[in-house]
Amino acid sequence: DGMLLNINKNNVPMKKNFSEDDEWPVVLPAIFPRLMVNGCQGIGSTIANVWLPHCFTEVAAVIEKYLTTGKIDCDNLTPSFPSGGIIINKNDISNIYKTGKGKVIVRAKTQIKGKNIIITEIPYQIYVEPLIEEIKKYAIKQEDSGIENVINKSTKDINIEIECSKEPEIVLKELFANTDLQKTYNANQFALANGIPVLLTLADYLKIYVSHNIECIVREKQFDLNKAQERKEIVDGLLKALEDIDNIIKLIKESESAVTAKAQLQIRYEFSEPQARAIVDMKLGKLAGLEKIELQKECADLTKAIKDIKALLNSEEQQEQLLRTRLGELVKKYGDARRTEVIQIDLEPKEEKVVEPEDCVVIMSQSGNIKRVPTSSFKVQKRNGKGNKTGDDATLGLISTNTIDTLMLFTNLGKMYRLLVNNIPEGTSTSKGINIANLIKIEPSEKVIAITSLYHKTNAEYVIFITKKGLLKKTKISEYTSLKKNTGIAAIKLKEGDSIANVTFVKDEDFLLITKQGMSIRFESKDINAIGRVTSGVRVIKLSEGDEVLVGLPIHKETDELAVFFQSGFAKKVPLAEFPVQNRDGKGLMLAKNSEIAGAAFVSDNDNILIIGETNSICISCIDIPFVSRTSVGSAMIKNNKIKSVVKL
Repeated sequence: DGMLLNINKNNVPMKKNFSEDDEWPVVLPAIFPRLMVNGCQGIGSTIANVWLPHCFTEVAAVIEKYLTTGKIDCDNLTPSFPSGGIIINKNDISNIYKTGKGKVIVRAKTQIKGKNIIITEIPYQIYVEPLIEEIKKYAIKQEDSGIENVINKSTKDINIEIECSKEPEIVLKELFANTDLQKTYNANQFALANGIPVLLTLADYLKIYVSHNIECIVREKQFDLNKAQERKEIVDGLLKALEDIDNIIKLIKESESAVTAKAQLQIRYEFSEPQARAIVDMKLGKLAGLEKIELQKECADLTKAIKDIKALLNSEEQQEQLLRTRLGELVKKYGDARRTEVIQIDLEPKEEKVVEPEDCVVIMSQSGNIKRVPTSSFKVQKRNGKGNKTGDDATLGLISTNTIDTLMLFTNLGKMYRLLVNNIPEGTSTSKGINIANLIKIEPSEKVIAITSLYHKTNAEYVIFITKKGLLKKTKISEYTSLKKNTGIAAIKLKEGDSIANVTFVKDEDFLLITKQGMSIRFESKDINAIGRVTSGVRVIKLSEGDEVLVGLPIHKETDELAVFFQSGFAKKVPLAEFPVQNRDGKGLMLAKNSEIAGAAFVSDNDNILIIGETNSICISCIDIPFVSRTSVGSAMIKNNKIKSVVKL
């Protein structure tokens, strides 16, 4: 009744089976919130999902609160495992429901009796015999483990006894750290929504659950309405026939056949075809007085039922009330208490090397060499100076960051790697750096094509990818922050011939795209839907032949000015007011004619800009960049040099 209720009333779409000799449902009605209650684990093409199990009573309470108040309660829901155990990181749990990802740490339920440890509940998906073997192997490997013997006294209930030769509290602490007596579960709430894999928050899940069940109720009630109207049509015909039953009987007797009788009834009395058929098929017993009363009562009941069904179909409130009623009945029948205890234990942090924060610039070359240079080593000079000599290697990426931030590197295979900035060897403006293959586990065929920095204090919610062919992909930042720092993860699906222009992080800011040939377009990013990691995105600008997107910049402050740097060595600042919001996928506005752009950034007078030229680099104050109109040329920035790339310090 929780998964198949009223499925015979056409409340879900059906499709042909494999042999096309029968039908089966595309989805089930599913009033029972199976995914949240039973949990799920699986892996598809590049996407894995882990849904942790919950107590049905508690999930139903959250759904009830959402239906009643519209509020989504992320703080009073925690997983509950069939095997019990104790969740020890209560403070982290709400993040799962807010982001779709997070971890749950579960310990076995234990008690200490004298020198012995008694285990009565173990973590989910851990089995008694393998766990005992694991503990025994640990005892053999660790000479001073303090474990004398492990005895399995389990019958229907789990009962494992560990005999200790030293303080059992110390032994238990070590077992939690080194065996599956303590286990971490990483929630990854992906599900197919309308056939598309989507990472679901609790809010997303509740909206889909309610929407699906309301749709089932509407389909079911429409089915009931059609049946009631069909039956009422028959009853109305029978009652009308009883009013002149003698002549109708005479008409039928004088007819050559039942078909002729039906036709005559439709002509003379204006009965419908179903009414005429019912009258011809009517038994003589229906002529009894009580039978007429029964028909009149049925007609009244049908009239009321039709009125009630129509009222429900026109009322979202009634539909939601019916869903609450059905869910409540299911809870009364199947609801139970939670099995897993939830507490907060602050685990002792592992010793980690303390990283001193230092502003720096990360420079990566086309040949794959990388280095970090302290920002303090770049001294501000007057514009159009000679600057300082740089290395011979062409620059691929230039990022202003900090040693405590995380560098994100994107490759031609659509993968992303993470690296703590502090782990990049320090260099100078003229040093070569170290090859990236020494820092991350990159494949031989892979080449880094873009870098960006994830700042430790960011309040961004999304990662925005801009490709050179004008595609934009927006994905939740949480999808990129839960992997090992030196192991790659699928990040974007690049179309043939396309590449990443740049990657940045946003909350809901407007965006400004700038192309190499000097076109620009400003649009709103908040209306672009977030999609999964392994996707391509949507087109946001129409490019002229031979043009490509150079950079996409989020607009954090309306008071900033756009600094534009040309390959010729010139630069200018343009007021943001000259870039009105436009519809996506337009051609945009022109920034310059017959001049290729090398880079751009939003700046204020307090900012400094590092300019990398062909042979020299120069650091200048943004005050020295002329403030002109959108189509003006600007002034020279670096003497007798072309500009290759720029970064705001």
